[in-house]
Amino acid sequence: MEAFQQQGRHTIEINKVSKWYGDVSALNDVSLTIGPGVSGLLGPNGAGKSTLLKLMSGQLEPSLGSVHILGQRFQNNPGLFHHIGLCPEQDSLWEELSGPSFLTAMLELQGWPHRDAHKRSHELIGLFDLTKAGTRRVSGYSKGMRQKLRIAQSLAHQPKVLFLDEPMSGLDATSRTLVADIVRELGETGVTVVISSHVLHEVENITKEVIIINQGSLRARGNVYEIRELLADHPLQLELRVSDPRRFSRACMAKNHVVKVELDPNEKDRVLVFTQHQNQFFQDLYEILEAEDLAITSLHAEDEDMEAVFNYLIK
Repeated sequence: MEAFQQQGRHTIEINKVSKWYGDVSALNDVSLTIGPGVSGLLGPNGAGKSTLLKLMSGQLEPSLGSVHILGQRFQNNPGLFHHIGLCPEQDSLWEELSGPSFLTAMLELQGWPHRDAHKRSHELIGLFDLTKAGTRRVSGYSKGMRQKLRIAQSLAHQPKVLFLDEPMSGLDATSRTLVADIVRELGETGVTVVISSHVLHEVENITKEVIIINQGSLRARGNVYEIRELLADHPLQLELRVSDPRRFSRACMAKNHVVKVELDPNEKDRVLVFTQHQNQFFQDLYEILEAEDLAITSLHAEDEDMEAVFNYLIK
């Protein structure tokens, strides 16, 4: 059997990939590498996420460029698919089977012996909290139960690379936490997991490593804080409550990285500081407080979360 090895530390390598549907460009010259762990693929609807996910999972071929998974290409290489798991956004299950029977059948199609497939399927039914469904047919599952079963099926064969397209869709809060924990643990064991979503906080709860795509182009990648440093045109906004806002404001404006400072006429201790360099600001903050004999009672980064970064980058 051919060994599938990742090249260096990268499991997924995308090199100058473009994809057209007729005259419509869905992806434009995308280059990207992804290693083990969990990465979030983010972008608004129509950004090109689904096309990129289909290219990475072997469902589509690029119009230009190349895609390597575990050091291999998909062309004339069916064995590669045994190392890949996929939970697509579309709901498609074997309706007349029970959950355990469905998972067992899918594993047998992957080549698993019946005894091993049966054992693994029941492990997953327990892991995804579907035991109470018993032998109920999948056709009688709720939307959330169906989604958990679909995710379970995508990782049942213990793939090295897992693609999840909008995995939290239809899940209640308890199930979202459960799935997030399972995915996070997979990443920690060395599986490469790519989660595609347009709901930012869902990904942020699982990983800080994000890839942002819009209009078919890669806009940014890294963790939220690294991406934030790229946004020179969008200074970081921090809210502070300070014992003497005016004195604090004068000291801040003496720093080159501070773009502006705003005082709140309605809340006398509230100050908004806009800085181009977050790390430098925090280094200077202690010196300012000590030199001016000031005290702060709260500090909050108004747009440090993924939502703000995302909104900046898709404009």
